Amino acid sequence: MTIIAPTPRLLAALLVLASTLGPAHAAPDDAAVAAHINGAPVHALTLRALQHQARDQPGRPSAEAVLADIVADRLQADWSRARFSAAQLYPASTVGFAPEVGVDDRLVGLLRSMYAKELEATLRGLPGGTLAGAIEATFPLEPKQLDRLFGAPRALRLGYDFSAEQAALAAKTPLLRYRLGSAPPVTLTLGDVYQRQNVQGRMDFFNRKLDFIYQQARLRMAGLFVLDWADRQFGAQALADLRQALSEQEAVRGAMRQYGLADGAEAHSPLQTALARQVTQAEIGAFYTAHKEQFRRTEKVRARHIRVNSEALATRIAAEAAAGKDFGLLARRHSTAPNAAGGGDLGWVLQTDEPDWLSALALLQPEGKVSSPFRAPVGPGATATWDILLVEKRVEGFHPPDSETVRYMARKAIAHERARTEFAAARSKLVRAATVAVNRKLLDEQARGAAGAP
Repeated sequence: MTIIAPTPRLLAALLVLASTLGPAHAAPDDAAVAAHINGAPVHALTLRALQHQARDQPGRPSAEAVLADIVADRLQADWSRARFSAAQLYPASTVGFAPEVGVDDRLVGLLRSMYAKELEATLRGLPGGTLAGAIEATFPLEPKQLDRLFGAPRALRLGYDFSAEQAALAAKTPLLRYRLGSAPPVTLTLGDVYQRQNVQGRMDFFNRKLDFIYQQARLRMAGLFVLDWADRQFGAQALADLRQALSEQEAVRGAMRQYGLADGAEAHSPLQTALARQVTQAEIGAFYTAHKEQFRRTEKVRARHIRVNSEALATRIAAEAAAGKDFGLLARRHSTAPNAAGGGDLGWVLQTDEPDWLSALALLQPEGKVSSPFRAPVGPGATATWDILLVEKRVEGFHPPDSETVRYMARKAIAHERARTEFAAARSKLVRAATVAVNRKLLDEQARGAAGAP
């Protein structure tokens, strides 16, 4: 998981610091354990899996950096859950899945990516050489069952959640039974599959889309096959540790969203909004002085335009002007605007709080380049027109320090930095306070393996 701050290198240094200066703890020598955090193990499977997950990140993080993130996430996940509610960490979405379902799907997908060949070899050992060969029975859903489960067909509904009675019935309604090798058979119920659906999936259940329902049952069986294989290969504790690490990533991402540090979350962060309200005018002034280049704007432009009533004609004129024909001459010949006789001269177009549409476009154009035709925003029933612009000179300047633009941008930037600093400081403090013991031999082996990976 990529954390905005501190950097992976700093976190790795903090991890080493914690293991060196923290209370004594024997370094793990078990090949199945990558580290201990406050006495609790981080399994080697977790390190291998999350390093595999990070393989496409810029610079391909080292084993030390990945382990540093695992340690920090484990500690900060508890901090996140204590600081924010589940509803805040995992905001409801009209199309989203339950958090535990998302973690489970990530776990299965990661294992499939890492062990595709091994899983394929195991599949070939099933009857028929496919997962379908493990299915012992499929149980049809009868119309009366469907009525009890989902109510009357095509009924108007306010939602697609089961009542307690419907949920109890779904938990006893089998969809398919399968067996893997000599293990006891497993029966998947409608309740097992339904609870893994998002809103659209639940709608399809209530709409009695039987093909979809049984397809989802087979997909769940495929996921359980992967988890069963991993459990037998690595043990229940290692698999649970990897699942925990993925869940911790989600919790920390949720906290980052609350801090406005996740992609697209800044505009929806109450914490950053509160921090922005605390920014003083003196701080805005200091930020403006230190970052004045961020407030550069176009003060005015000297521009010409050509207005015509045909898009085809506008396109042809723009091409001629771009090829070097005199813009003023083309304006006098073709433009229908009042300033045509003056070569379409708009004079100096000034930056104002509410420029008209043509002025706003002119202020955005690069100097010396003929624009493409722009269709004027005319009202219903009015004749459509197209304008071509040429900016002959630009004069650059800065937003005034007391402008609303400066206040808004400075408050936003200062609040973002304070949120980032607070989040990073909490992360660093948690790592420094932890007792971490690292399996250096395993890390070195991981580093050598990563160096040889494609």
